Amino acid sequence: MKEQNINDFKKYLFMGRSLKVCILDNNCIEFLTLVHKSSICPKKIFKQYDIILVPQWVWVEVCDSDNRKNYINDLKEYSMRVQIIDEVDYLTLVDYKEAELYYLFLYCCYNVSRFVSFFKKNILGNRPIEDLDPYEEWLNIFYKQGLGQRKLSNGRIQRKNAGEISIAVLSYILSYYYNENIDIITIFSSDRDTYEFVSKAKAMFNRDERFKDRTNTSISFKSNDFLIYEWTRLKYIDEHDINTFIASYRNTRRIKFTRKIQDNSIEEQDKVVDNKVFLEMLNDSNIHLIF
Repeated sequence: MKEQNINDFKKYLFMGRSLKVCILDNNCIEFLTLVHKSSICPKKIFKQYDIILVPQWVWVEVCDSDNRKNYINDLKEYSMRVQIIDEVDYLTLVDYKEAELYYLFLYCCYNVSRFVSFFKKNILGNRPIEDLDPYEEWLNIFYKQGLGQRKLSNGRIQRKNAGEISIAVLSYILSYYYNENIDIITIFSSDRDTYEFVSKAKAMFNRDERFKDRTNTSISFKSNDFLIYEWTRLKYIDEHDINTFIASYRNTRRIKFTRKIQDNSIEEQDKVVDNKVFLEMLNDSNIHLIF
């Protein structure tokens, strides 16, 4: 998929109000390619969103699979607006505020101490923020040296957590810099690291004078389990086929959710749920999945 001009993307964001944005993670795209075989078509899934975004670091992972790559490329057949966004262009999206972009990356890495140490030691050093090297230079240093790496069977060097960090940074750029134009920012991901990068960053932004008093758009998630839960409510999955669907497309995983209990108070749980229990949860109207 050819990347569109970032300035055209900015213009699009300013064209209207209350835009609904979806950001896709690689693991969710893989899931969507599988359920596509069960007639869960992209139009049903994405019809409520104005634009679908995939960061370049995620797109690199997507392209390891022809099925994933073709799924995204084929979205145009459903009149979906899809944009691949290069991380280099994040600087344009924040109106060239390089110091703020440094903190966006730093806070979105805050749940991994070695990333924080790398930023403070290898990117900023002992210099004041005003003396920071140009963004594209330190971004390349972080990508090449700061992230863990391993060679895949196809010869590509995989950068651990690159996609998760890129999603988190992009989501907060949209949240803080385009809040007057964006009503919804939803990340499609079942990657716990992606969730933790975004969640930990929120606490850091709320403590920073540069960000804490700014109006911002909330960031939400739709995990694969959330999507299944939603599809059952929308009747996209026939009730007679639900057992087979779950057995085919879901594995035991940890779920974060709330449940209304007898006195109408809300309990929050975060636990491993197998398919049998998950099927029971699908019939419980008092449950709300968070991740």
